[in-house]
Amino acid sequence: MIGGKAKFKSINVLLAFVLVFSTACATSAATSSTVLQTARQSFLYLQKKVELKQCGDHKCLSHEMNSMASGFVIKVDKGGSYGVTAAHFCDTDVPSATPAITYKNFFTATSLDGDEYKATVLASDIDNDICLIYIKGLVDAPALKISLVAPRPGDKVYNIAAPRGIWQPHMVPLFQGIYDGSSGKIAFYSLPANPGSSGSMILNSKGELIGVLHSVYIRFPQIALSSRHGKLVNFIYKNIKKYETYQTVMKLLDLKDLFAPDLDDDSESVTMTSDSK
Repeated sequence: MIGGKAKFKSINVLLAFVLVFSTACATSAATSSTVLQTARQSFLYLQKKVELKQCGDHKCLSHEMNSMASGFVIKVDKGGSYGVTAAHFCDTDVPSATPAITYKNFFTATSLDGDEYKATVLASDIDNDICLIYIKGLVDAPALKISLVAPRPGDKVYNIAAPRGIWQPHMVPLFQGIYDGSSGKIAFYSLPANPGSSGSMILNSKGELIGVLHSVYIRFPQIALSSRHGKLVNFIYKNIKKYETYQTVMKLLDLKDLFAPDLDDDSESVTMTSDSK
């Protein structure tokens, strides 16, 4: 009887441990699911159309280029939303050693609900591949929370993106990976990515922003690259503050915004000549 009781007690202890451990795992999974459900509502599908015109020898040639990227809402005000994506998406690389070229950029941002809006580039950091945009009229998407703590190697991370343009209203792919560490200006993540993933959010287990995916290794696209956490946070806060201050001053002086992007116009027109730098 004594041996039997001891065995019965040990089974109860083991069962209690299994139940506690299972409950803890379920709670953790539920928490991750909840924060990711909120974060995915900040997702943006971005498209850029570039209309180019090159004139010479009494004739003009027209050409159109299209590209796509992922992005996300980082702040909302009464007129629209600030978004973040990759700088190489915002930039237009036009050869400068050619006769005069005129081009216009047209940016659109589509929310997870499937609503499309005009977007305007506000600031771009080519070195760290980060771009700040403004989406006029998008006021009902939640702003993504920014982590004030940098990730540590081994941390579990999440990525919400539209690789190859794969997404539908109310559906966007979600990937899970690991933070591998950083070197120089680059943060490394074990995450799959493809064209269209550029500019997508990288989140910690709390659903907070820690990185912006901008590229991968060509021969091993399961290693994704991002700007480092500190550079990203500084860029976002500095440029949103800068633009808000500028808009406030212009409003107080009752002056038209002559130098910042016109948020009522969805295009940018630039002329480049052979001596452009």
